[in-house]
Amino acid sequence: MFANERETMKITDIKVTPSLGAENRHWSLLKIFTDEGIVGLGEWAGGPIGQLKRMLIGRDPTNINQLHYDHLWQMQGRGAGVEIALWDIRGKQLNAPMHELLGGKLRDRIRVYCDCHSGAHWTREDYARRWQETRASGQLDPVYETSAYVSMAKEVVAEGYTAIKFDLDVPNPWKLDAYDRSISRRQHHHIVTTIESLRQAIGPYIDLSIDLHGSFNLADALRICKDVEHLDLLWLEDPIRWEWGNVAALAKICQQTETPICTGEIFYGAKMFRELMEQQACDLLEPDIPHSGGAIEIRRIAELAEMYHMSVAPHYMRSAITGMAAVHICSTLPNFLALEHHSRNIPLWGTMLDIKNPIQQGYIDVPDGPGLGVDLDEEAIAAALPAGVPLWS
Repeated sequence: MFANERETMKITDIKVTPSLGAENRHWSLLKIFTDEGIVGLGEWAGGPIGQLKRMLIGRDPTNINQLHYDHLWQMQGRGAGVEIALWDIRGKQLNAPMHELLGGKLRDRIRVYCDCHSGAHWTREDYARRWQETRASGQLDPVYETSAYVSMAKEVVAEGYTAIKFDLDVPNPWKLDAYDRSISRRQHHHIVTTIESLRQAIGPYIDLSIDLHGSFNLADALRICKDVEHLDLLWLEDPIRWEWGNVAALAKICQQTETPICTGEIFYGAKMFRELMEQQACDLLEPDIPHSGGAIEIRRIAELAEMYHMSVAPHYMRSAITGMAAVHICSTLPNFLALEHHSRNIPLWGTMLDIKNPIQQGYIDVPDGPGLGVDLDEEAIAAALPAGVPLWS
C-alpha cells in the first residue's frame, strides 16, 4: 500500500455541553469522537454545532494543519477551541504530549500571573451595574477604593503568585462626561495613588501590571504612563483603543514613556499583529490563546514577536481545558513571559479536571501525559448544570 493510500482515522461525532452558567463564564466543553475510539477534549464558544459536524465528520483529525486552513481559521476563536481537541487526539494516537507535537517543551512549569480585576472580582454585568449606581449616587463603590486593591493584592501574593494585574478604568464619580474619554484630575489622582499603594504593599520584587482597557484618550493615557514610570510596572495594558484604526497613536505613547506597553488580546491571527510590531507600537504582546487562533497562530505570533525582541504574555478567559492547552503551547515558546489566569474567582476552574487546582505557588506543571495530559471530572462539571440536564448532547 502506498503512503497516500494508508487507512486514516476518521471523525465520527462531535458533542458539546450546555453552557455551564454565568458563574462559570458560560463555558461550553467539546468532545470529538473517532472511529479508533480516541476522544479529544476541547472547548466550544456556544451555539449549535450542526455546521461544525458537517465540516468535520468523516475528516482525518490528525491532519490538524489542513483542518485549520480549510475550516477552523475561518471560525476564528470558535475554531481554536476545536483545534485543541485535534491536538488531544493526535497526542493520544502517538502516545505523546501536546508540547512534544509542537517541537518539545523549553520549561517544565508555566508561570501564571493573576488577573485580580479590581478591588474585587467582577463580571460584565457587575461592571455595568456599578457604573449605573455610581452615576446615580455620586459615590465610589468601596470595591474600588485603594484599600480594597491593596487587600486583594496582599491576598493573591500570599497564594504564591509572583505577578499580578489590576484594572483601573473602573466606575467612578469623577468622570466628567459619560461619552468623552478624558480623565478628570480626581480620577487621575486615584489611578496613580492606587498604583503607588499597590507597589508599596507588594514590594519591589512582585511584578505588577495595570489594565486600562483602552478607555481613555491619547493625551490623558500618556500622562498616566509617564506619572507611573517610577513604579516599575511589568506593563501598562491598552492605554488607548488603537485597534479602531490608529496604530500610530499607540506608537506615540510607547515612544514617549518608559512604562512598558502591552496589547493584543482582541486580535485574531498573526497577520493582524504585523503593523503593530513594524511600527514598534508596543513592548510586549498578549495574544488571547483561543481568540488569536490556537496553537498554530499563537506560535506564528510569538515567532514574529521574537524577531522584534518582544516577549509574549498570552491572555485567555476560557475553561481549564483551554488553560491546559495554553500551558502546552507556552512551554514551547522561547519568548514566553507569563500566562494570564482570569478565573481565580471561579471554583469550577480548579476542580473540573482530574488534576485538581493545577496552579500551585503561581505556576502550573506542564503535563507529560498523551495529548493534553488531562481528563475531565464529569461529576464536578455536571454539578454546574440544572438537575436533569444532560452533560453531553
